[in-house]
Amino acid sequence: MADIHELMVAMDLRGDLPEAEVAELRWHLGLGPRPGHVTERSIVVNEVLDLLDDEREPVRDENGDWVVKEFPEPAWGDGAPYAASKVPGAGFSILVRADDHDDARWALTCRWEVHPDGHAELADLIGRLVARLHRDRSFSGYQRWYEDAEPQPLSLRDGKVVTRRDGAFVPPFWEEADDHAWGE
Repeated sequence: MADIHELMVAMDLRGDLPEAEVAELRWHLGLGPRPGHVTERSIVVNEVLDLLDDEREPVRDENGDWVVKEFPEPAWGDGAPYAASKVPGAGFSILVRADDHDDARWALTCRWEVHPDGHAELADLIGRLVARLHRDRSFSGYQRWYEDAEPQPLSLRDGKVVTRRDGAFVPPFWEEADDHAWGE
């Protein structure tokens, strides 16, 4: 059984985002290269040295800890349209600049298939996007476990993305502890 969820989000982001943030957003969406300001990080691996594969060469840092150096991963590796594997239709990411109505904004729409391995990156990206919304009501979306017939609408409450299930507002799948149990 797969643990795939479908996620569709559409939102308008502030038009005054700094160029560095736009470049990083494009990278996270798979629409551009990694910007130069996204640099290598050190991950302490003292406790898991014997579990590292041959490709990950640990080195000692200035504190004497064993670390591996790696670049952060983008939230979404490839924004190019693709034929979805578990849900009907296509997955994609698109980000366009809109300068209409004397009010600049960035229009973002994404439809993805998301595996649990990507939940942490997705949670970080969605949190950063929601903090940069153009207006309070410039967000819409839905989530769906791939075997469910009906999607669950997503909305914002107190600055957080939520869905409504069994009469209550609950976190979306990428923030739930047992993220696929509700779909079964």
